[in-house]
Amino acid sequence: MRIRNIRYVLSFFGALVLLSALACSSASPAPAAPSRAPAAQPPAPVSTVAPAPIPPAPAAPAAPTSPPPIIAPAPQTQAAGRFIWEIGEVDEGTKPSIALRSDGTPYVAYMLEAMPGFVKNAIRNGSGWDISTIQEGYFYGPLDIAMGPDDVAHVTYHDHQENQFQPTKGDAVVAVESASGWDIEAIFDSGHDGWDTRITVADDGSVHVSAIDPEEFNGRGVEYYVRDDAGKWNVESIGSGSLTYKYATSIAVDPDGVPHLAFFDQKSNDLALATRSDTGWVIDAVDEDGDTGLFSSLVIDAAGRFHISYFEKKSDSAGVVKYATRADADSDWEIREIDSLDKLAFGFIGARNITSIAVDSEGKPWVAYSDEKKLRIAVWNGSDWDIDTVVDAGDKTLGQLVVMKLDSNDEPHLTYFEVTNTRPLNGKIMYAKGSSQ
Repeated sequence: MRIRNIRYVLSFFGALVLLSALACSSASPAPAAPSRAPAAQPPAPVSTVAPAPIPPAPAAPAAPTSPPPIIAPAPQTQAAGRFIWEIGEVDEGTKPSIALRSDGTPYVAYMLEAMPGFVKNAIRNGSGWDISTIQEGYFYGPLDIAMGPDDVAHVTYHDHQENQFQPTKGDAVVAVESASGWDIEAIFDSGHDGWDTRITVADDGSVHVSAIDPEEFNGRGVEYYVRDDAGKWNVESIGSGSLTYKYATSIAVDPDGVPHLAFFDQKSNDLALATRSDTGWVIDAVDEDGDTGLFSSLVIDAAGRFHISYFEKKSDSAGVVKYATRADADSDWEIREIDSLDKLAFGFIGARNITSIAVDSEGKPWVAYSDEKKLRIAVWNGSDWDIDTVVDAGDKTLGQLVVMKLDSNDEPHLTYFEVTNTRPLNGKIMYAKGSSQ
């Protein structure tokens, strides 16, 4: 009788233990609280008059960094029209630009417009990318990169100068590649200027920069930056009048060393070209047909011929990519339509630098262009444009920006970005190289 009772107690106790274990194993863990980054706020326009110029201060060079190479996901190879494209991811960031060394090695500069943010540069090393941080802080793009005749890279961008936006501070910055990293120099000027910078390095090694002193901060429009004989940066207003910062400038130097700037003239809604002379700047209209001249890209070839790609806006989401050319001795511009885009978005984080032009060894123009869904390249064949789609984004969103360079073999190198977040804007920096089939 005692043994039977003991067995009953043990059996009852075991059932309790089993039920308790089953209850514990079926309990669901509490969901983690979602994490949200604070939304970045666009700079608010102001109506205050800009103060006196900020006195120059010694530039503090960025501390060199030597991180290990970034091994990005393996690039994908695809055939598209006349090219086989190798397309791969470089890093995270936005608004990239590209330059090529004389041996064809690509440099891709890019940034993050946030606080804290960064400007970085990636150099292709065959199996991946060697990435260095140029500067950390609060910046704005698009930035630009150019290679000098000595194969030294120059990067320009807008530095807000403070951890929080201040309408009386902010200038263009030029960073020059050095053995120790990057040498950084601000181009100090009054107000909050140096937006949407573009840079070119002439054959004599002189550096030329264009940018916008925007109407949003009582600015004076398009500006030109160059060093004087003493090595000091000079800031010149070209006389464009008040302009917004949203539609880009482009700069090139002709074979005689004369700088020229292409930009969108908001007063007349035309594509304009400014040329520096001994007495100042001369501005001429290039294309006066409709709302035209947005997002221009200018190159001048070795013969002195001008080549400009740009955009004519037809609606809030669509328009036509165009090309204008003129030899130095010509009296008129020859203008051709290339293709249309219909998935554009304008605004604070909208379309930027959507066209990019280059000229090959035979003098033929190549134009890359992009909206939110497609990135294409058009090559002039002597009578018409051969057009290939490089990227079809599908359910992804492109950053509406592309920069193209041609190497010594006339093979194209492109950079662009895929949007992964809009506030703050972030994405995947992409690189594409085309080889003829």
